Amino acid sequence: VDTTLLDSVFQGCFVFKSASKKRKRHVGVGGYLVDDSDDNGSDRFRICQKLWGTVQMNTEAIQDQLNKKVLDSLAEFIKKHGLGCSSDVWRQRASEIPTAALMLGVNVPDHAMTFRSLCNLLQDSVTPFVASVHAKECAAVKLLIQKVLEQLMGRGVSVDEEQEDDTALLQRTQCTISALCQWYKTVTKKCTQSLPVVVIFKDFEAFNSQVLQDFILICSRYTQELPFIFIFGIATSPSAIQHRLPHSVSSLLCIEVFHSLSCTQHLASVFDKLILKSQFPFKLSSRVIQVLVSVFLYHDFSVQNFVKGLQFSMLEHFNSQPLSVLCCQKQEALLSAKTLSKQNVERIRHLPSFMRYVETQEPQEQVQLLTNDEHVKVTLLFHNSYYPIIKFLLEKESRRTKRTNPFEVLRSEVMEFIDSLVREYLTPAELQPLNEVCYYSSSGVLRQRLNATPRTSIQAALSHPFYYLQNESLKTDTGTISSAAPDLCIVFKLHLECGRLINLYDWLEAYVTVMSAAEDQHTDSEECGKFDSLKHARFIQAVSEMEFLGFVKSTKQKTDHVARLTWGGC
Repeated sequence: VDTTLLDSVFQGCFVFKSASKKRKRHVGVGGYLVDDSDDNGSDRFRICQKLWGTVQMNTEAIQDQLNKKVLDSLAEFIKKHGLGCSSDVWRQRASEIPTAALMLGVNVPDHAMTFRSLCNLLQDSVTPFVASVHAKECAAVKLLIQKVLEQLMGRGVSVDEEQEDDTALLQRTQCTISALCQWYKTVTKKCTQSLPVVVIFKDFEAFNSQVLQDFILICSRYTQELPFIFIFGIATSPSAIQHRLPHSVSSLLCIEVFHSLSCTQHLASVFDKLILKSQFPFKLSSRVIQVLVSVFLYHDFSVQNFVKGLQFSMLEHFNSQPLSVLCCQKQEALLSAKTLSKQNVERIRHLPSFMRYVETQEPQEQVQLLTNDEHVKVTLLFHNSYYPIIKFLLEKESRRTKRTNPFEVLRSEVMEFIDSLVREYLTPAELQPLNEVCYYSSSGVLRQRLNATPRTSIQAALSHPFYYLQNESLKTDTGTISSAAPDLCIVFKLHLECGRLINLYDWLEAYVTVMSAAEDQHTDSEECGKFDSLKHARFIQAVSEMEFLGFVKSTKQKTDHVARLTWGGC
């Protein structure tokens, strides 16, 4: 009897227990649904929460440590110029305002944490009078002064006294720098030395130039009564000050430039002190790291957004991998009955890396590993953390166009020697048994989530609204338009059939024809194609939404036409 067929049948037959119909779920970290019916779902949720907090706390500590030098320098600058200890180097005039130009780089999302640490440091060690403002909150000079006074004086201020009634005026102070002067004299009457008033402009380049000029001119008139000190948060270069302020205004400032560490140095510290540490059990595969670094380099250079990508990887890993509960277990705790239950042992047997490991063993050992749960627990191999080898150091010689000096030749030889040793003795983490437990390797899912494509998503939603709305009446064949679809979807599909210029009247007629089908009007009847004011208004609103989304725009070539802006499907 030929047993080959029987063996193949037996190898392909598996028994699965039917899942329970009722499954209790609750919303966990990041909005993920945690299945309580899973034997280790609550443990995975708890471990993920713990690691989430660890990542957040450590990244903030790393950034505070890296910014400590520049923040301390800023504090010394404010003490020197705000407490009356004027330096001979500065020789500032009475009307000049000491100003620190803090160069933070283009990684704008990371600036918030830096300014928060700066405000806390200044209020704890230098002066309690610190105000920080955003450009979006200060469209006019009155609003800028109001924001500054609100933060300094700790109570409501009024932009326009005439708009307040008598009762409100008793509780609110008029929004002027002179009012700030009176308040400052009152609160510092018992102080032995004058405390500086620090105003931080978090996003200097985003402020309206005229608003900045007016505010600086006003403050320069009160330098005898108020020891103002400005801090400009600049993302580009110091020349931004000259571009935003004319010489007549910038000459009123005594500017000193401070440089923070680059965002690449911040990212390198996150890798060295967090991701590559053996104490951090969650690991990323080389492809996942490549995706995260590519997003960092080609988008915003933001370490905070890089950390968000890391946290998303954690959520996805603990949500999709039931055995992820083992990644935080210590070696002596791995054999516990709860951690390595019969269900978990069976899951381990189905891991591709474990199956590859079994195939390399002797036949008797294979039988034990596939049938004896206790033997699996005893011989379970958990590898230590394998660090990704970064070569994130030398370019290939073929890419070099200039001659190499003796030092570069020697460095190349050393790197080739180290590379050969690494390749020979350090096996990649993806080939280690049970790497699926600790390593997240779904780079495709991560790339899809982080590399957003708004235009593709919008086109897909407008072309196939069924996949978003899950309405059976919206199902259509390829090339057809459902009359039950939203007006925007109908207008969008009709515009795909047009050329560079779209006649609005023809577009309207086509829209009305589609809508007539929804009202069961025959296409050859006289009523079909006629439109009332309601249909006309709905069409105009849909076209306006198309223009808002950037698909069409008005054109001067023909007043009754619009120009199509996008080409190609999703």
